[in-house]
Amino acid sequence: MDYEVDKVQKIEADTLDDCKAQLCNMYGRDWNYVGHKPKQVSYGLFKLGRKYVVELSYTVGHKNAYEEEIKASKKASEEAEFEQKKAAILLTTLSNTISQKLEETKKELSEQIAIKGGGTAEPESIKRIEENLYLNDFSKDYIKEISDKIRANFSLEQLENFDLVERKVVDWIGESIEIAKPKAVRPPHVVIIVGPTGVGKTTTLVKLAVQFVLSYKKNPQNEGRRPEICFIVTDFMRVGALEQLERYGDLINVQVLKAESSDDLKTLYEDNKDRMDAIFIDTSGYSPNDGDHIGSMKVLLDVPSMRPDVYLAVTASSKARDLENIFKNYEPFGYNSVIVTKCDESNQYGNVISVLHKKHKSISFITNGQIVAKNIVAANPVDFLVRLENFNIDRNHIEDKFGGN
Repeated sequence: MDYEVDKVQKIEADTLDDCKAQLCNMYGRDWNYVGHKPKQVSYGLFKLGRKYVVELSYTVGHKNAYEEEIKASKKASEEAEFEQKKAAILLTTLSNTISQKLEETKKELSEQIAIKGGGTAEPESIKRIEENLYLNDFSKDYIKEISDKIRANFSLEQLENFDLVERKVVDWIGESIEIAKPKAVRPPHVVIIVGPTGVGKTTTLVKLAVQFVLSYKKNPQNEGRRPEICFIVTDFMRVGALEQLERYGDLINVQVLKAESSDDLKTLYEDNKDRMDAIFIDTSGYSPNDGDHIGSMKVLLDVPSMRPDVYLAVTASSKARDLENIFKNYEPFGYNSVIVTKCDESNQYGNVISVLHKKHKSISFITNGQIVAKNIVAANPVDFLVRLENFNIDRNHIEDKFGGN
């Protein structure tokens, strides 16, 4: 069989990681990455839907790998033929619903024609914006919202000016990011961080404590006085949780207390509220689907007189669907805002921006490393906008527009 070692071939999947996983299954390590780009494809019964997938270009390294690809292609063709036959059978059995489907399709086509100005082709500027948003992990709903705003706010002539459209889209993204407003609090300032396991709640809690101490010392009214703060541990599920917080406590000279029940927490709060400037409470991490343990933790933290400042911690790399589930299942805690952790481990933030916007939640802090004294900053739209890939960012413009947020 003839083959070309350097022949550039292509594969499609929902994400870049899915493409790579398929290639590893086919060739092991005997393939070479060439590049990737978003691609719009049609889907559905009448091919009327459209979505973005990733198209990855690659080469194979030897004859066996190439022959494996031929076999995989043949298998894919057979599977496609099977799917076609199955679709034909399904179409026959669903004959009683065809008229309804046709009416829905007719309505969808009418809406698309109205949106696109009587059936004209989608403007190139909108396609480019959608592709760039997709590459930045924005959700389908968020991308549609931006596309609809472009159509509603720009004339056909203006749509030909991509730089103009892009600049406005960046502004819209920045405006969709709600930043938590600082709150005036009276001592003791009680801080609680909740969230799934593995998001870095304990480290983030210590970072907030350090920030509290630094801010306290900067206040001229507190000159020469160190704030009185303590940690309270309620996490006894994770091995080493107590020891980890005690090490941090020794490092910054903060007492660590233990509460295994709601009564314990209530007692500790009552005993310390009059002498502490702030109390930082560490919590257990559970799967967002573990309703029983989440409910138990809610009961443990329910001390009516405490009036805590509750934050939900999530990682920057979480998928949008997972973030929506986390936001929903931790809603009973009445969290004030969100802390996005491990921002140094992700390059795209469209997932976070999309879900924060959809759920109407504000963001207070972002963390980007393990150094407790510095790797946390108050959130600002600029922090997210400068990380947008494939967008031409006018740094001076966004600093002027959002820098004060």
